[in-house]
Amino acid sequence: MRCLVGIDDTDSARGYCTTYLAYRIATDLRRECPVLPYPRLVRLNPNIPFKTRGNAAVCLQVETKNPDRTFEHLCAITTEFSDEEGGANTGLVFLQDPNLAKRLTRFYLDALHGVVNVHRVSKFLRQHKVRFWTQGNGMGLVGAASSLAFDEEYDHTYELISYRKKENWGQPRDIDASSVRKMDAATFPHTFNNYDYQKRKVLIAPHGPDPVFAGVRGASPAAVLSAFRMLAYSESLDGHMIYVSNQHTDAHLANKLDWKVYSAGWTEGRVDGVSVGPGGHVYLALRSGRIKHLCAVYEPTGDLRRVARRLREGDAVRVYGGVRKATSIHPKVLNVERLDVLKLARSHGESGVVRGTYGASPRANRHLTKPLIRYGNEVAGKRFREVEGWLGGEVRQMRVLARSR
Repeated sequence: MRCLVGIDDTDSARGYCTTYLAYRIATDLRRECPVLPYPRLVRLNPNIPFKTRGNAAVCLQVETKNPDRTFEHLCAITTEFSDEEGGANTGLVFLQDPNLAKRLTRFYLDALHGVVNVHRVSKFLRQHKVRFWTQGNGMGLVGAASSLAFDEEYDHTYELISYRKKENWGQPRDIDASSVRKMDAATFPHTFNNYDYQKRKVLIAPHGPDPVFAGVRGASPAAVLSAFRMLAYSESLDGHMIYVSNQHTDAHLANKLDWKVYSAGWTEGRVDGVSVGPGGHVYLALRSGRIKHLCAVYEPTGDLRRVARRLREGDAVRVYGGVRKATSIHPKVLNVERLDVLKLARSHGESGVVRGTYGASPRANRHLTKPLIRYGNEVAGKRFREVEGWLGGEVRQMRVLARSR
C-alpha cells in the first residue's frame, strides 16, 4: 500500500531539522516502509512570526504492508528526532488514501499566502478519518497537512541536502570555497544560489547547530547530484537525500495582496515618494487610487535596493512581498522581495532604471524566492526519472582543495 506522510515543526532554535528526520526515516525504516523518490520539501509563508526556523514541512511517499505498524514506527522515530524540549510543536499526518491529498490543496495555498488555524486543519482530518499525531501545541499539523497537497504538478525545483554526523553538530562547517565556485561555474544555470560573488560568501551551507551540512539547489535531480559530487570539504558525512520542492518558485507571491497582517503577495501602484532611512533602507510610498501604502526595500537586498532608490515619483510598479505588522513606532509595511517596473515617468532622465523585473541579491533570497534565471524555465507538470544515488549513505572525508575563503 502506498501512503503519504506529512511532517512539520520538529526543529527548534537550538537545532534539529525536519528534513533530517525525513532522511532518517528513509534510511532507518527502509525495510519496514521504503520511501519513494522524491520526498517533498515544502516551504510555506515566510512571514509567519511563529513559523519554524526554516518554515519547511516534508512529505514522504512510503510503501507498506502494515499501515498500523508503520504509523507507530513513524511516530516513534519522529519523537526521537523532534526537539520538543526546545519548543518544537510537531505535527504528523498519515494519509492512507493518496487521492485525498488534493482535498488539502486549500490548506496548502492558504498556508503559502496567509495564516491557517490549526483547529481548522485538525477538524478536517477528523472528519475524513485521517490519522495524525502531535507534540506540544501541535501547530506543525498545518504544515504537515499542507505538504501533502504539493507535487510536481506545480512549478518545482530540486535540492540535495547532505547531513552531518552527530559528533559534528554545532561545529563550524568546512567547505572549500574554491570548489563551490568551480561547481557553480560548471553547473550554472542548472544549479543556482551557490555563491555570492559580491560578498565572496558560500551560500550552500547554513551556520546553525542543525544536522544539515550543505544544500545544493537546481533544476533536476541529476544536476544537484553531480554538483554535490564536485564539492570538497573536510569531514565525513552521514549521507544525503534529494528532495523535490516548491523552493525558488515565488509560489507565495502569486496572489494579489489583501493587506492582512503576515499575508504575502503582490500589489500595483504609482510611486508617490522615495526616501532613504537609517541603515540605508529604502522606503517607497505607493499610491493605488486613493490608497497609499508604505513599502520597504531593506539594505541587505543589494541590487533590489539600488533599483528602488532610483525610482521616481509617477513610476508605475508592481511590488511583491509580505506584510509586516504595525508597531507603536512603525506603521504596517510591505517588506519587498521583488519589483516589476511597469512604466517610467517622464521625469526619469538618466537614472538607469528600465522596465523589467528586479530581484534581491542571492544572499538576501528567501527559500521561496525565484532567481531571475528561472523566469521562463518553469517546470510545472514535469517529472524526472529516479537517479541512482538520490538517497546516499555515509560519505567519507573528501580531499580539500587549496583554501580560498
